[in-house]
Amino acid sequence: MECKDFVIKIIEAIEKSPDIYLKQDDQGRYYDEIYADYRDEMDYHTAIKILNSKHPMDTFYEKINDWYMDTETERDYQDDIEKSIRSTLEENIDVYPNGLTDEQEEFLGDWVRENIYFNYPKDHYLKQEFYTNIMIDTGDGNYDFTLNAHYPCYYGGRKGEAMDDKASLVWLAKQQGYTKGQLRKALDEGDASNPRGFLESCRVELANMTSHMQILTFLVRMDLKTLIKINRLLRLREKDGHQYDTTKYPDCGYIVLDKSTMCGLFDPWQGGGSVLEIRLEKDVKIPIKFIRSCLPDGGDGYGIDDVYRLVGSCWRDTLKEICVPQKIKELMRGDCYVY
Repeated sequence: MECKDFVIKIIEAIEKSPDIYLKQDDQGRYYDEIYADYRDEMDYHTAIKILNSKHPMDTFYEKINDWYMDTETERDYQDDIEKSIRSTLEENIDVYPNGLTDEQEEFLGDWVRENIYFNYPKDHYLKQEFYTNIMIDTGDGNYDFTLNAHYPCYYGGRKGEAMDDKASLVWLAKQQGYTKGQLRKALDEGDASNPRGFLESCRVELANMTSHMQILTFLVRMDLKTLIKINRLLRLREKDGHQYDTTKYPDCGYIVLDKSTMCGLFDPWQGGGSVLEIRLEKDVKIPIKFIRSCLPDGGDGYGIDDVYRLVGSCWRDTLKEICVPQKIKELMRGDCYVY
């Protein structure tokens, strides 16, 4: 039997066999799905490595391919498909009275490996959620994140002094609808024993600072697909000439967090922080250019869980919106998992 005729018989067997569930793509090639076990998870170290890469989505594909391509799982799938095709072919005893010849067996094996491919469970891992720390740099990164060290913090200046405009707490106060003067008054005179609302919670946060380097941090539960999207946006910020001052970065859009988000001051360099109990009164709109990092816990220095041993419910699903300018979308075009 010529190869062409035998290929026709193989295709007929694929369509006839009750044990084969192959699909065809636009090019007419056959493929099958490899499904992940519901217990399969990507570890935090791998996720952080993907997100820190220059091209996160490409690195993600490479990692998934490493896990499944030419693995025992894929070989088992290929062997099962080949056995089902062979069994269906040999049911026609008029054509194959003695089964397939050695030559046909070899041809069948080669054909299966060359013409049937497998879709790996990418979506399973893209939907996996991680405890994510969104760390903010409103220009205070140029001062080693020391601008929040203000009275009543024991590292801070004298009572009554104004905070620097680039301090992230000043930025957050304005986000919440308050002036720098109102924030300063609350820090000087607010009730620390029974704090009410945003301003007095800031006083408590500063009073419990454990070091002079503190970065404003939001705790959010986020899936890998969204993390990749945000980190791709972070890669697009132009840094030449002003890499130490985020206020000079171009507009790359913004994200919106619900006011129920847990947030506070944290020191990822020394492994400490405050009480993480700043009480938001309004949703927070964070420009992409002000995000120092958006990584799973432990991806930017010490992890918050390493320091506090918090329960997972402290990281909440509070990301409400990602807004990206059209010109940025055009730069990111072509990645179906982003837009």
